[in-house]
Amino acid sequence: MTLKDLKTAIDKCYKEHSKEIEHLVHTIHDNPELSEEEELACRLQTEFLEGLGFHVTRNYKGLKTAFAASAGEGSPHICFMSEYDALADMGHGCGHNLIAGVALSAGIILKQLIRDFHLKGRVTIMGTPAEEKRGCKIDLIAAGALEDVDIVLMAHPSDHPTSQSMEASGIMQFIIRFTGKAAHAAASPEKGLNALDAVRLLFSGVDAWRQQLPETCRIHGVIKDGGKAPNIIPDATTADFYLRAFDMDFLLSMKKRLENIAQGAALMTDTTVVVEVVKNAYKPGKPNQELNQEFMRLAEEYGMAPEWLERSRASSDFGDVTYEVPAMHAFFNITGQNKDIVIHSREFADCAASSFALEQMGKTARILSKIGHLYLTCEDFRKKVMDAHG
Repeated sequence: MTLKDLKTAIDKCYKEHSKEIEHLVHTIHDNPELSEEEELACRLQTEFLEGLGFHVTRNYKGLKTAFAASAGEGSPHICFMSEYDALADMGHGCGHNLIAGVALSAGIILKQLIRDFHLKGRVTIMGTPAEEKRGCKIDLIAAGALEDVDIVLMAHPSDHPTSQSMEASGIMQFIIRFTGKAAHAAASPEKGLNALDAVRLLFSGVDAWRQQLPETCRIHGVIKDGGKAPNIIPDATTADFYLRAFDMDFLLSMKKRLENIAQGAALMTDTTVVVEVVKNAYKPGKPNQELNQEFMRLAEEYGMAPEWLERSRASSDFGDVTYEVPAMHAFFNITGQNKDIVIHSREFADCAASSFALEQMGKTARILSKIGHLYLTCEDFRKKVMDAHG
């Protein structure tokens, strides 16, 4: 089969299903669901894929809104990962509805290529919930979801130029709770132990620490509960913190420092503190250079004006995937020339339903399907990808 024949087959297959996929992507966008609540998005995808002849497993590996839809047999085994959870108060401000569209489209195309050209191998579209909340990819990995998978491909919408899979930060999340003693703030403040003072001192300690942190690290937090009324000494407060670093050992050292600051704030206010490490910490993502090079070459071919970007301080549970198998988490621009729109905003959520975003999604899906086809059919490419994985 010539490259021209391959492109024609891919374009034809995408065109056959594009309207249904675009409608599904719009429906997910218009009905945003938070992490682990993505029941509609999961049902829409699984019913659609089952109708196209995929073997679908719902409640995959015990996760209610995860799924696996497979076609073909044997190896190599290509996995396209779908995400579909939304953000609180801004819907699909991260554009995960488009990630689902890319995964569905690429998987459907590769299934068709396997069937029409009698290729050996298998394709799986894996639905992975809760990337924004606690990273169910990590739970799926622990349950053996990648044990017979050879490579994983995924692409995420972006406010930056279309780009390769970048090195990404690892992340740990902490819920910090202070407990004091309530009292009337005017009549008997001396009888209270102020948990709000403790959380304020926590933030002051973090601010003092920032000066000594390297540029590659990040720490950010919010107060989730700061008290109930001005005339009541707060007896309970809660803060939510993220720590990020490119090195896992340094991230663990940051964890210890944050715990010490929290203990210090409790000592200064005579309150008690509990520091909860939220499941799951995300590992720093490591890119695969061979997959990246092929993506960038094809993105140029499809007129997406790709740029090689520096590593990203953002974090994803996809980082853990990169330690298991060769994997790529590429990015495709959906904001065009508008430099004022940033990801995790309502404006970005609006972009995630635009005709330009759908066009970019379609191009990206065809690129990923081509990479999947190359991996299925070219032993030399498979070896280079595996060597790059290390």
